[in-house]
Amino acid sequence: MGQNRPVGQAGEPGPGASPAQVELARLLQQWRKEADKAPTQETVARHVNLNQGTLSRYETAKQDVPEPVIRSLAEFYKRTDEDLARALDLRTRGTGEPPVDSAGRDAAPDARTGRGKTGKTLLLGVAAAVVLVGGAVAATLYFSGSGTGTSTSSASSAAPVRPAAAPTTSCSGSTCVHTEPTATVCQNDAVTTAEGRDFGVHIELRYSPGCHAAWGKLTGSSPGDRVQVFGKEGNPPHQEEYRQQTGRTAHTQMVEASGPNDSRACAVIDSRGTVCASPLPSSGTAAPTPR
Repeated sequence: MGQNRPVGQAGEPGPGASPAQVELARLLQQWRKEADKAPTQETVARHVNLNQGTLSRYETAKQDVPEPVIRSLAEFYKRTDEDLARALDLRTRGTGEPPVDSAGRDAAPDARTGRGKTGKTLLLGVAAAVVLVGGAVAATLYFSGSGTGTSTSSASSAAPVRPAAAPTTSCSGSTCVHTEPTATVCQNDAVTTAEGRDFGVHIELRYSPGCHAAWGKLTGSSPGDRVQVFGKEGNPPHQEEYRQQTGRTAHTQMVEASGPNDSRACAVIDSRGTVCASPLPSSGTAAPTPR
C-alpha cells in the first residue's frame, strides 16, 4: 500500500488522523468516484441526509465517520458486503492507532499514547509475568488437596460462559433515522405491524413503540432483491432501501414513525415484481416479537 494520504480537497489528513482513518477517507472517496455517474459531494450528501461540508471532512479524515453513515454510504453507492466490512474494520482500527503527520507517516508513539518503545517493552514484560504467575497458580491448584497429582473439582471446573450483552444503544424518532435496528434497543420491543407474501418472499413492517421507529424486513429473498421502508415524518419523508447482497434475509435501516401506521414496507423482487406489507388487525397491540 502506498502513502496513507487522502486525495481530498485539502490534500492532507486532518490533525491527529490515524493511518486507518486516512485509508477510510480515501476509500469513501473511491466509492464516490466509482459510483454510477460519479455523483458530486452535494448529490451524495443530499441523499444520505448530510451536508456537503460534513461529507468533505469525512473524505479528508478531518472528522470521525459514524458507523450508520458508513452503512448509508455503502448502500447508496451499492457496495458489496465485503466493501462494507472493510470500511467498518478501518473505522474500528482507526480509534486505536497513532496519528499521521503532515507527510503521511506515523507520528511519534507518545503523541497520543504517551509511550514509546520503552512503554511497549514494559507491556510485553508485564504480559509475560502474568502468564508465568497464572501457570504457577494453576500448578498449585492442581497438586494441592490430595497430594497425589489428582486435580480437585474446583481446578477442573470450567468457568461458565456468559452470553453476550444485548445492544444498549438507544434512539427516538428522528435520531433513529439511518440507524441499524439490530445495533439498538429498538429490536427488543419491535412487533410486526404489517406483512405481505408473494413471489415466494415474506415482507414485514417492523415497528418499535419505544423508539418510535420502523424498518422493513424481507425473508426468503435472493441477492438483487430490494427491501424498502417509507415514513410519513420529515420533509421530505424519510425512506430507506437495502439491496440484498447475500443470504436469504435482508432488512433496512430505520425511519421515524410516531405510530404503527405511520410507515409502510415493500419489496422489489428482481425481475418479478413488487409486494407490499398490509396492516395486521392487531397492529400496535401485539407483544414484542424479537427476531
